[in-house]
Amino acid sequence: MKTILYLEEKPHIRENFIRMIDRIGFFRVLSAGTAVEAIEIAEKIRVDMIIIGRQVNAREMDVLDRQLKQNKNIKLIAMANRKSPLANILKAFEYKIQFETPLDINLFMETLLSEFELNCGGQLKGVSIASFLQMISLEGKSCTIQVLAKGKTGHLYCESGQLIDAEIEKKKGIDAVYDIISMENPTIVLEHDLPERERTVNHSMMSLLLESGRRLDEKAPEHEEHRRYKRFECSLPVSFYYGEGVYKGKLKNISLNGVFLVTKGPFVVGKEVHVALYSPSLDKACRMPGVIIRKQDNGIGIEFTLAGINHMAILRTVIHEVQHDQNNPLTNTSQYMRN
Repeated sequence: MKTILYLEEKPHIRENFIRMIDRIGFFRVLSAGTAVEAIEIAEKIRVDMIIIGRQVNAREMDVLDRQLKQNKNIKLIAMANRKSPLANILKAFEYKIQFETPLDINLFMETLLSEFELNCGGQLKGVSIASFLQMISLEGKSCTIQVLAKGKTGHLYCESGQLIDAEIEKKKGIDAVYDIISMENPTIVLEHDLPERERTVNHSMMSLLLESGRRLDEKAPEHEEHRRYKRFECSLPVSFYYGEGVYKGKLKNISLNGVFLVTKGPFVVGKEVHVALYSPSLDKACRMPGVIIRKQDNGIGIEFTLAGINHMAILRTVIHEVQHDQNNPLTNTSQYMRN
């Protein structure tokens, strides 16, 4: 079990944070009120990650910096507004992950699991089943996943990252898979044991997730104001791959489902593209895979296809940044595309 050390001066905030992380079941959480206290704990007990949840000053950050340089295995996460003094101090830290406040719980939980590669079983809330299955598939895990929501309990059985069986109530196989993936606000319980199961699902994880997404979209109302994913207006320069070339454009709007990109070129509906996104808060970039679903005189509509959990973490952070700062540019995208 990984150990997290949470640095926060206010006791009631420490208690709420510990309660939130304890629900997952993957981590042991310790807490400290000052940087000096945190260092004393880290010297006595192996700590895998330090999370800063308060406005520490430059002197305390210098104390943490010395400790982290001595033990480079310790990860650092900070929660701060991008315009705060702490955010300016953190710019010098190459090994940190920074979260904008107020905190996006879903993104935060996914990042914790991603950073530690989900090495332990346990209970998880605040993460969609589809995102969790993506992670299982990418890591090629064999396990049993119990999903609980609104009084219903379903089971997904994975072998080497692929679903082989599922059951919920009286349903089994692929119908059960789609019912379970569509469950809202689930509690996910991971068990590493995989009992012997008759294979009832013969589709790849990717095709199952794409089909479940299509079914959910069909259930969503067609009107723009009732879109399944809220769109945010923006004006952000990006680079993107299409065919053998690299093109430039400007994002007009963005959502978890896709973007509208203002650009001109020989683009064809149905063709694959990769949009370069960069998050200043995380200081990380990715290429979001997508398909052109609409072409207009002023640009193209792109729907994102299946992406890994790290891609989705960056996408959610970019959307969060757009919400807080409509004028925030996506810097370094061209540099990333050249790598």
